[in-house]
Formats: sequence, structure tokens, C-alpha cells
Amino acid sequence: MSIHTLLTQVKPEDLQDVKEFCKVDGNLEDQEITGMILSARRDIIGQVGDRIDDFFDDNWNFKYAVWIKSYHSYNNRDTSSNAMTFEIQDTYNSTINAMKDDYRYQIWLKDKEDDDDEERNEN
Repeated sequence: MSIHTLLTQVKPEDLQDVKEFCKVDGNLEDQEITGMILSARRDIIGQVGDRIDDFFDDNWNFKYAVWIKSYHSYNNRDTSSNAMTFEIQDTYNSTINAMKDDYRYQIWLKDKEDDDDEERNEN
């Protein structure tokens, strides 16, 4: 799935996965949760990078990070409250950092391959 699609559309199975992770029954909040998923994806892709269009396809860390970010947004969605709020889990940040490492390595491999192709073309 392209990055553009990830940032603009949520498949029904992705919505269902997040609802199960958040332990939400019914469909009254589907629109809000869909917005949270899109927001989470935008945040994660913004942190990791958007040069590799298929990097997030079948990427368990990406899916898990979206779940965690959506769960956090869902549970802290009140704009004003006397209740205590909590920062997002360290697991989220660790997952993002793992993706950043994988992403940078794939960029390095791609750049190295491009450089090798240029050298071959020059010779």
C-alpha cells in the first residue's frame, strides 16, 4: 500500500484491529477511531520517513505502533478533565526507533546500489 493511501484511507480490517486492541464494541465511534488511525500513521511516517513507498507494507512494527498510538489517543481523548493523564508507553518509542533503524539501513542499501549503478554506467 502506498504512503499516500496509508495517510488517506483505513481498510475495514485495520479499523477492526484497532478497535479490538482498544477493546471497543459496536461502531458508534468508528469515525473518530478512523481519524485516530490516520493521525497515528501520519505521526509515525513523519518520524520514520517517506522515501520508501512500500516500507510500511506488512511491517509488524508499523502496525503495532499505530495500535499503540491509536489506543493512547482513544483513552486520552477528553479535551478537559480532572483525571490524571499519562504519556505514551516506552514501547511506542522503542518501536518507532526500531523502524527508524530498519528504514535508515534500507535507505543506505538503496543509495549504495544507486552509486554502484552510476559507477558501472561511467565505465
